[in-house]
Amino acid sequence: MMLVPVLLCGTVAPVAGQRDSVLASRWVGTHQSRPLQFEFYGDTMLVVNDQWALSFRLTRDSLVAFGDTSIVGRYRVVRDRLLLETPSGMVTMAPQSYLARPLDGRWVGELGTPDGAGLELIISPGGRARWRTLEGGRWIEGEWDRASRIITLVWPDETEWKGQYDPVGNALLLEQTVEGAGSTILRRAFR
Repeated sequence: MMLVPVLLCGTVAPVAGQRDSVLASRWVGTHQSRPLQFEFYGDTMLVVNDQWALSFRLTRDSLVAFGDTSIVGRYRVVRDRLLLETPSGMVTMAPQSYLARPLDGRWVGELGTPDGAGLELIISPGGRARWRTLEGGRWIEGEWDRASRIITLVWPDETEWKGQYDPVGNALLLEQTVEGAGSTILRRAFR
């Protein structure tokens, strides 16, 4: 899907704190008889059904975003509706609850080691985390931090696990957990 160029006057500057933006929400609407859904959270913008998060810049009245879907236009919010003016016309969007959930909670998957050991990870609010192998391993306490969709977990022996949060799939994709492990995917567990 492509919502393409409109000539913008002035400089398009990044918003320092996206959380403070009037757009920090999930927006749904229709463009050219097809559903269009944006989600803004933290410093990330997603278009539902796109493979990649968009690179975007936002001012108080304009939006420029490039990725699987490209968007260039002016916007305003009127009566709790996002009005996005594109070269092909006006798109009216309504706010909706977020698709993505906060990171805190219980995550399970494989450790990524050749023996296929299971992993349980608990992410708590306030930057605390702990993990263990599912076969009754002891808990290891640590810390976590998040920058956009990138999450870093730091453990007492100073090892770091780095990965990405997939808000659509509600999964954590970790590059490597322990030494000798490959990449792994953890899914949120509700029980």
